[in-house]
Amino acid sequence: MTAIEDRSQLVSLDARCGTDISEAQTADDVMEAAGFDFQMERVPVHTPEGTPLDSHFIIRRTDTNKTFAVMRKRYTVVPIEDMFRPFHNIVEKNGWEYETAGVIDGGKKLWVTAKKPDGFSVGDNPGDKFHSRIAALIANDGSARNAYFGLAHRISCNNQIRVLTKAAAASDYYISHTKNWKDKLMDAEIAFMMAVNAFGQFEQDAEKLTTKQMTSDECRGFATLLFPDKRDEKVKKEKKDPSSKLLNRREKVVDLFTEGVGNRGLNRMDALNAVTEYFNHHNNVSKLDNGGMRAAERRLQSNLFGGNNDIQMRKAMDMLLTEKKFKKTKPVIAE
Repeated sequence: MTAIEDRSQLVSLDARCGTDISEAQTADDVMEAAGFDFQMERVPVHTPEGTPLDSHFIIRRTDTNKTFAVMRKRYTVVPIEDMFRPFHNIVEKNGWEYETAGVIDGGKKLWVTAKKPDGFSVGDNPGDKFHSRIAALIANDGSARNAYFGLAHRISCNNQIRVLTKAAAASDYYISHTKNWKDKLMDAEIAFMMAVNAFGQFEQDAEKLTTKQMTSDECRGFATLLFPDKRDEKVKKEKKDPSSKLLNRREKVVDLFTEGVGNRGLNRMDALNAVTEYFNHHNNVSKLDNGGMRAAERRLQSNLFGGNNDIQMRKAMDMLLTEKKFKKTKPVIAE
C-alpha cells in the first residue's frame, strides 16, 4: 500500500451502510450474505368498505409483510434472483471481485458492487489510484428502474463518482418493472461491457483534467458556478453577499482542492476530487455521523443513484472538462 493510501481515514458510504461480501463465492452465497434472499408479491388494495381496487396493488415482502409501495396495475415484480444472477455471471466470467452489498429500508432498494482487480492512476501521481467498479441497483418500491452502472472509486479518500461520460450514460443499463422486463435482461452482458469501455473514457477525461492547471482563486470561481446564488435579484441588491452557508460550501471545496486527501491544488483533477470528497464525506457531515445507518443510506442514494449529489458531481465534471477558464475569485468574508 502506498503512503497516499495510508493517509485516508475517510470511510466510504458503502462501508457505512453495507455488508462485506468479498468472501462470497457463489450467487447463493452472495444473496444470503447480502440479505437478498427474500421474495415479493402483489396483493390487492381495498377501499374502506372492503372492495378491491383492480387499478392498484400493494408490493410487499412475503416473509415480513413489509409494504414497499402501492403501484398501478401495469407494474410487474422483477424477482431479485432474476435480476442478480446475470450480474453474478458477468462478474464471475470477467474475473471481477465482489466488495459490498446493502439492503435499504428493509428491502425497498438493494445494491451490490464488484471491482476490477487492477486499478489505474492519472497524471504524474502514480500513488493516487482509482478502481473501476460495477454496481447493480434493484429497486423494489417503484421509485427507480433496476440498473447496472459503472463507478470510479478513488482509493486514497474512498470517494466514489458515477462514471461521468457520454459512453457511461449510454451504458447505464435499466430494466423497467413492466411485463417485457425479461427481454431487456438478455442485453445484460452487452451493457456490462459498455460500462467497462466507459472506464477507458473516464481515464482519458481524468488525464485531460490533470493537464489543465488551476489556482485556488480559479477553483473558487469554479465553486461559485457550481454552487450559484439563487436569490432574487432584488434581494441580492439589498444584501450583496450570499449566505454564510453558501460561502462556506464554496470555501470547503477550495480548501479540499489543496488539502483534501491526495490533492495538491495544481489542476482541475484536484478540483474534481475536491467536489467528490465534499459530497462523499463533508456535506452535512454531522447528519451523516449522527444519523447512523439511515443517514448513510440516504447519502448513498443521493450520491450514486441519481440524487442531487450525483447530479452535482456530474455537473462538476462537465464544467471542468468544457469550461475554457474560470474567473479568479477572492474569498468573501460573510457578514
